[in-house]
Amino acid sequence: MLSSFAPQALQPCSSQPANRPWSEETLKQLRHPSLKDRVVLITGGSRGFGWFIAEELLQGGAKVALTGRGEAALKKVAAEFESRHGKGRCITVSGDVSKQPDCARMVQATLEGFGRIDVLMNNAGRSPQDFPGGGVGNAKLVPFYETPDDALHTIIDTNFKGVWYMSKAAAPHMVKRGFGKIISVSTSASNMVRAGNPIYGPGKAALEAMTRVWAQELKGTGVDANIILPGGAADTSFISQDVAPGAVGERSQNGRLLPGDVIVPPAVWLCTDATNGAHAGHAVGRNWDRTAASAEDAFKKCLDPHIEVPRIM
Repeated sequence: MLSSFAPQALQPCSSQPANRPWSEETLKQLRHPSLKDRVVLITGGSRGFGWFIAEELLQGGAKVALTGRGEAALKKVAAEFESRHGKGRCITVSGDVSKQPDCARMVQATLEGFGRIDVLMNNAGRSPQDFPGGGVGNAKLVPFYETPDDALHTIIDTNFKGVWYMSKAAAPHMVKRGFGKIISVSTSASNMVRAGNPIYGPGKAALEAMTRVWAQELKGTGVDANIILPGGAADTSFISQDVAPGAVGERSQNGRLLPGDVIVPPAVWLCTDATNGAHAGHAVGRNWDRTAASAEDAFKKCLDPHIEVPRIM
């Protein structure tokens, strides 16, 4: 029976893989004019999806504020982004989204640094692999009655309460301005009800229900709330070597994992004015239509059908 909790160590962004599946033609379509100087606050921005999304937003002319628990990793990211995209386009704020005072401070630091927040990207998350035996693909899957309470607190505090704290801190500013976007990263429906995954999946299901509520409450304010997800396990440092051995950035080549930047197109497109007014959307990165003539058409293909009142169980 499990009784200990050992968080997975953070990995710096300098090891982010260079082999990315999206063609330059696809990426250019994402660089909408409205991205110029758009301010996007990305939690968990020093690695994984956060890093990939930030990189493409900067390519499109946006300004990004990156948060994370590791100050050294954030500073390294900022230096790398500054060398490629120029000074003054990226700021970093260390903090833990599971702590409400940290969330308020990170939002305030972004407002002081850039003057506003146009988009909040709730990307920070803790994995099932952050506790022994809890990763999808492990030999031993852990039932809820053997799962340590530390795992419950850590994953829910980050993946659910962290989104609540960050969004609650940023939303009043957005509502006052009459413009804003709240985008949160979820997981596949199959992962929400996977046996042996008793915290991570249900926590993401709660996040999606919460986002649907917010979308209704924000209607008419100029602030949108939407969900993005990769569509499967993706090749980032979020997936441990125990689950998928091999170098990060190369594990998608055998087809076991999706590419690490699979979530980038819908994430970036939702930051643009082309999706203003999109509410309670559920965009799956792997379904982005590579053959579409425009990003607008490609985005439509990755949206799941909207169900007004989703069926639960």
